[in-house]
Amino acid sequence: MQSWSKRPTEIAHLLNPAFCALVLSQAVRGYTEDAEVGMPFPFVFLVLPIVLHKPTRDTLPASVLTKMHPWLEQHQQAQVGFADRCATIVDFARESLLYALSRNLLKFAGGARLESSGARIRRPAWPEDSETVECLEKARFVGRWFARAGQTTAVYTMWGVRP
Repeated sequence: MQSWSKRPTEIAHLLNPAFCALVLSQAVRGYTEDAEVGMPFPFVFLVLPIVLHKPTRDTLPASVLTKMHPWLEQHQQAQVGFADRCATIVDFARESLLYALSRNLLKFAGGARLESSGARIRRPAWPEDSETVECLEKARFVGRWFARAGQTTAVYTMWGVRP
């Protein structure tokens, strides 16, 4: 992981730990809305490559009732380069998770699951039609979608990556 001062500006802005921690926090909240248990830790490494990749984010279904596997079969372009994006973003996901844990946005529960700490987050006044707000909304959606998709290993397999 490069030191903060040596990161390219685009990387520093898009993958800054505070923003990515909010994205992860929204995914965990979404997951617990549908599963009533914490989100499995390994999903942390899938959320950011799905949500932050605009072409994938733009094609996500409108409803969590859409089954993940058939959707992926119809939208195979979402899997193109996905394993590479996952590998590239691992360190950023870890850094963001540590940030979320240290700021009391998330906490670990039993069984290596993540839960929202219940802390209130005062979100900056981003315009409702901004890409930032869209990322946070899609993160919540992805969390809910993961909760309905099955076991962690099955979700990883559907996306073509290994846990």
